[in-house]
Amino acid sequence: MKVAFVFPPMWIPHSDGSLQIWNHEVTTRLSKSCDVIVYSGLFTFQSDDYMEGVHYRRFSTLWDERFLRLLRYIRKSFFFHDPLFASDFWYLGYYLKVALDLRKQRCEVAHVHYYPQFAALIKTFNPSVRVILHMHGEWLTQVKFSKLDTRLNKLDLIISCSEFVTKTISIRFPAIADRCKTVPMGLTPENYFSEGIPAASSSSKRLLCVGRISPEKGVHVLLEAFELIIRQLPDTTLTIVGPEWISPREDITDLCLEKNVIASLIPFYQGSYLLQLRQKLSRAAAERVTFTGLVAHRDVASFYGRTDVYICPSLYESFGVSVVEAMAASLPVVATKVGVVPELVSNRRNGLIVEINNPQAIADAVIELFKNTALRDSIACAARETVERQFSWETICSSLIEMYQCASDANEAGLEYSQSLKG
Repeated sequence: MKVAFVFPPMWIPHSDGSLQIWNHEVTTRLSKSCDVIVYSGLFTFQSDDYMEGVHYRRFSTLWDERFLRLLRYIRKSFFFHDPLFASDFWYLGYYLKVALDLRKQRCEVAHVHYYPQFAALIKTFNPSVRVILHMHGEWLTQVKFSKLDTRLNKLDLIISCSEFVTKTISIRFPAIADRCKTVPMGLTPENYFSEGIPAASSSSKRLLCVGRISPEKGVHVLLEAFELIIRQLPDTTLTIVGPEWISPREDITDLCLEKNVIASLIPFYQGSYLLQLRQKLSRAAAERVTFTGLVAHRDVASFYGRTDVYICPSLYESFGVSVVEAMAASLPVVATKVGVVPELVSNRRNGLIVEINNPQAIADAVIELFKNTALRDSIACAARETVERQFSWETICSSLIEMYQCASDANEAGLEYSQSLKG
C-alpha cells in the first residue's frame, strides 16, 4: 500500500510538537510495511529526501505566504472575523502542488491533516485515491468552512484524535457518521516506565505540569491552586515544563471556551503571559516554582520520573498528550474536566477529575493524594495499565492500516457505482 501524509505547510514536520511526534512515530512504523510519502513545506534547500524509510516531498510556500500577508491586510481592513485558515485561499498553491503530485506518485491513500477544503480538493484531483481527513480538534463543528457538508461527503474517512471530537462531528454531520473514526495520540510506554511507583519524598512533595505556557492551558489557575497547597503543605514544589507559546485567541480560546472564561483570559493576551504569571506569585510560591522553558521531548520523561503528582489545569484539551505520558510513568493525575479528559481519566480509578477554572478543587485533590497514600498508589497502578492497553504506537498503526483497507473497499464500491450510472 502506498500512503501519502499531507502535513500543514506552515509547520516543519520534524520538531517536538504533538503533531510532529505523531507524524514521525506513525510514518516510520508504517514504512516497514507500506510505501510512505510525507508532503510538507520547504524549510531547507533540499526539496526531496528520505528519512528512516519515509520519502519526504517538500514544496515552497513563498508565494502563498506573500499572498496571505496581503489577504490578512484586506480582511483586517474590512473587519473579517472568521479564521483565515478556513479560507479556500489558505496555502492554496501548496495544496494544488500536492494534489497534482499525488497523481504522479500513484498513491492509494492520502492522509490529510486539518483542512477539509484541501482534503476535498485533493479528492477532486484524485478520485480513485482514498482521502482521509485527520482532525486534531473541533474545527469541523466550530469554524465556518465553506461548503463543508458537500466537501466532507466527498471524503472516504474522517479521523479525529478522540472519541470526544468524533462524537461531535458525527452529531453535526449525521450523513457521514459511519465514516467518522478515532485514532488517538500515542506513545512508547517503556520510555516513561520506572521501577515501582514513585514514592512521595518526606522532605518534598513534587508537582509537575508539562505543556505550552498559553492562557487556555490554565497555568494561572494552577499557580493560584499552588498558593493554596503550600499553605497546608509548605514543602511542596512545582515544576512547569514548556515554553511560552501562545496560541492566537481566535484559534482555540474564542472557539472552544465559554464567554465568561474568555473574558477572564483577555488580560493575559496583553503582553507576556509568562511575565504576568511570575508577577502574580507570592514570594513563598516563587521560591518553590520552577519554569524550565523549552525542553527537548526526549528529555521530558526524566521529569515525570522525579515527580509525585501530575496536574493538568487546562481550560481546553482535544487530546492531552502530557496526561497520557504522566499515566505511562505511573503518576497519579489531577486533571480538569474538559474535552477529552474524561475519556482518559476515570475519576478515582486512574486519576482525579476536577472542575474547570477552579484553583480550590485542584488544591483539594492534590492534598488528598498526599494524605491518602492508598488512593494514590491504586490510581498510579491503574493509570499505567490504561496506557499500555490503549495508547501504544503499534496499536495505533494497526488501527490505521485496518481503516485504510476499509476505506479502500468503500471507495472501490463507490467508483463502481459511479461507473455503472455513467454506463
